[in-house]
Amino acid sequence: MSDALYREYPAVYDALYANKPYDAEVAFVTEYVDPGDRVLVVGCGTGEHSRRLRERGIDVTGVDPSEAMLERARTKSDARFVAGALPDLPVDGAFDLVFVPFTVVNHLEPGTVDASLDALVDRLASGSTLVCDTMTLPDEGTDLTLEVHDRTDGQYARLFQVHARGDDRYRWHSLVFTSADWFVDTHDLLDVPPAALVDALEDRGLAVDTTDGYSDASGWPATVVVAQDSGNS
Repeated sequence: MSDALYREYPAVYDALYANKPYDAEVAFVTEYVDPGDRVLVVGCGTGEHSRRLRERGIDVTGVDPSEAMLERARTKSDARFVAGALPDLPVDGAFDLVFVPFTVVNHLEPGTVDASLDALVDRLASGSTLVCDTMTLPDEGTDLTLEVHDRTDGQYARLFQVHARGDDRYRWHSLVFTSADWFVDTHDLLDVPPAALVDALEDRGLAVDTTDGYSDASGWPATVVVAQDSGNS
């Protein structure tokens, strides 16, 4: 596999997702925190969520496995950014909100979901909130799709398809084109059904609710899971 978009092309990542509704997603999660609270963003990518949270006066720590993404994130805000990935989060202490955005759950390795949820719940302060989302894919994958984006610095295009591999796994294949380059981006996705995620978090003593996307502007098939610690532990 070659997950080049994450490892080598963070600027292209930002171009492809320039219209992603980051503002709506951050508005959703900030309902659960106040200025000065501690927020952990797991799978922070190039730091767009973290930047907006910092602008609201929130103390942010972002974690991502890609050093290239983190280097770009550090140019956008003074949030703390740390290299790492689930289930071994390289951060200490407890947080008022743990935010796991944009299909990070679906990027987990098979067999690591339980350990990853344990790690996330372990980072929750008493009475705090975990917000994550999980993507729903058709049983047989998706059709071949071409998307084209006109940006101020040029045109970007991506041809992609998701194939079902069996064993709750899918393979993302894509060709990404910029005005000056092209590359292959391939990685696996894990099917994590919303109901299974809800059950697993309830088994860990959290009160759980779900919603279809962060807002009407989301534009992609994700279920958002909000799990709250009772504060009684």
